Amino acid sequence: MNYQVPCRFLLFATLYCGVLALLHLSFPVLAYSDESASADTFPVRDNPGSIIASLDQAEKERDYLFQLPGTSGLMQSWTEWKASLYEKYGFRFLVEFATLYQKASTSLTIEDDAAGYDIEFTGTWTFWGKDTPTYSMIGYSIFKKDSMGTAFTPLTLFTQYGSLYPGGVAYGEDDWVVGELWYQQRIKNKFGFRFGYVFPLTAYDFFPFKNYRTDFVDQNNVANTSIPLPFEGLGGFIQYKPAQKMFLRLGLHDANADPHEPVSETYDGELFSIFEFGLDTNLVPRQKGAPPAGHFHVSIWHQDPREDFGISRGAGITATLTQRFGQLHPFIRYGYADVDPDGPTFAKQMAAIGIGFENIFAQTKDRLAVSLSWVEPPDDAFTNQTAIDAYYRLQLTPQIEFGPTLGIVFDPVSNPEESTVYVGGLRVRFFL
Repeated sequence: MNYQVPCRFLLFATLYCGVLALLHLSFPVLAYSDESASADTFPVRDNPGSIIASLDQAEKERDYLFQLPGTSGLMQSWTEWKASLYEKYGFRFLVEFATLYQKASTSLTIEDDAAGYDIEFTGTWTFWGKDTPTYSMIGYSIFKKDSMGTAFTPLTLFTQYGSLYPGGVAYGEDDWVVGELWYQQRIKNKFGFRFGYVFPLTAYDFFPFKNYRTDFVDQNNVANTSIPLPFEGLGGFIQYKPAQKMFLRLGLHDANADPHEPVSETYDGELFSIFEFGLDTNLVPRQKGAPPAGHFHVSIWHQDPREDFGISRGAGITATLTQRFGQLHPFIRYGYADVDPDGPTFAKQMAAIGIGFENIFAQTKDRLAVSLSWVEPPDDAFTNQTAIDAYYRLQLTPQIEFGPTLGIVFDPVSNPEESTVYVGGLRVRFFL
């Protein structure tokens, strides 16, 4: 196995580890407090872009720059009505509309920009055991994605400037479709399972910046190029918490899942399987109802050959460590995939380091984050690729987020004439 990592990435990684050491010395290690943790959640939730996490974030109080004239009373009535639905019937829902525009500094063709939107209706119904550690829940999502007046979507723009993987993942083209429809059961905060139509991207490989609507937009940070997580489709997982800060999870999914096709057309026994072990770092107390301040997990996966698509088998392992220190939230990730050139992943190896800055301008929800990643493709015909991805998110009004995105691709694998490609973007999100 080839474990060569470019000097540029190693230099940044060395400096990064030194900064982390200083941060650790600057913040005392605090004892874990049961009172600081939510009593009815596992030590790690789904990813930020998941149904449950999106609902939780949308319902929290937040700072904002201004209120649109005439909307204060209307939005207060809307919020109170939604709260009453949950109180009376256990029903929660969210409407999200996000747009992304990107423009590349160079292109292999005349097309150098892309725009797309994503509209999604999500919700849960806790029909038994609401507000208790043992409950039964149904979750759903319905979405549509499309371009906005450009020949390409952000999902496909990378083919025009020669990158190895998309720089605007999830902003593609999809007709109206039911993406998720699952049943979830939790038992006394120790055991749980979920099965049905599930989106593996939002369930596994926990990463606090993993939400293309609010955080990074590139595939390596949003989806992890070293794990071939299937699309929305048939699958499920079981999860067990053997200790206060630890979880074990095992999942099985249709490797050929396609939300636009019935299960009878996609499922033929070819599976994607994953096992995860995770724990809280316990360096900083966890706030009630919030994900852990520090988290470490390892994911081991296997995918059967997808014969109808000409994709060979694959297997791999990935690890992620994140730790929030006050307003700073550094992270480090690594993944290895045992795959052939016709295998299921963009990466044979992936490494990423980065940091998020919270509450920059005295706002509880604004965030600046930067990531440096390195990817070794499975095909030796392509060179390794290093990239920097960044974004800033600002809460304009209680329901509107706004901010720029930036991708810098060094030595794009399919564009050898260019040493560096810059991809600037602008994102707007509206939610109710």
